[in-house]
Amino acid sequence: MHLVYVNPSQYPVPELQPYVTRNKSELYYRYYPSAAKTATAIILLHGISEDSKYLFPYSQKVSSTGLAHVFTPDLRGYGPKAANLGDIDYIGQLEDDLADLIQYIKDKFPHVKQIVMAGHSAGGGTAIRFAGSRYADCVDSYLLLAPYLGPGNPTERPADGHRKLHMGKVIILSLLDSIGIKGWHGLPAMEFYKRPEELHDGMATKLSFRLLLSRSPMKYKRDLTKLTKLTKPTLVLVGAEDEVFYADRYEELLSAYTKAHVHIVPGANHDGLLASPVAYIHTANWLKSE
Repeated sequence: MHLVYVNPSQYPVPELQPYVTRNKSELYYRYYPSAAKTATAIILLHGISEDSKYLFPYSQKVSSTGLAHVFTPDLRGYGPKAANLGDIDYIGQLEDDLADLIQYIKDKFPHVKQIVMAGHSAGGGTAIRFAGSRYADCVDSYLLLAPYLGPGNPTERPADGHRKLHMGKVIILSLLDSIGIKGWHGLPAMEFYKRPEELHDGMATKLSFRLLLSRSPMKYKRDLTKLTKLTKPTLVLVGAEDEVFYADRYEELLSAYTKAHVHIVPGANHDGLLASPVAYIHTANWLKSE
């Protein structure tokens, strides 16, 4: 998935702020305060290789117009302050980290009463995994922007040459994991090929097996069905010109397993969705109706 790097010198990207997780490690997030009084906070998760900087256009628009406070964490294994770039300690650790971030937000920002778990691309996949976890009730609704729905789902286009999935390694490690052998979970399972001008500090160009699995709903039919069972309001936005996923396949697929509201955004591609005025309008209307 090809994502555009947002240079902090071009945009006033907020500084990273720390929070402490249950295992006493320090992770970081960017905070976009709302310009108006609001009790809603959106936790917006980044894609598969980039950190949270590129989420600036959407986060700034939503927060500056008073719709919500926006928090964009650098997930464990990502960002310029990552202790172990491209890796985590165990499958599912991202869900634990996000639960800790939610508690941190509730403690530090007591006026926040509504939490929206959101994600772009693989960040959407991570949000769906969260919906299928034991922490699902920690949030009130889900906002998925061109979400990755998991391996083998009908919306997925063929790989574009920017990334390589080591499928044989994934299969073998998955089989070993099924019998309790986890010693090789740190091996790289996906690589990204970037032009020199795209490389920057904090980009994860290799993902370990355990981080890759933690970013993806592995059984998309099961995980999507959980969204319906949760009865959590869910909005899905995807650009009509998306070059990573088949936009016209989302509605049929999601309607079979969820009650999500799906909108195709005209003129927007995968990354352009984040700066689309139409995507913002759909977001605003949805948040105001909740």
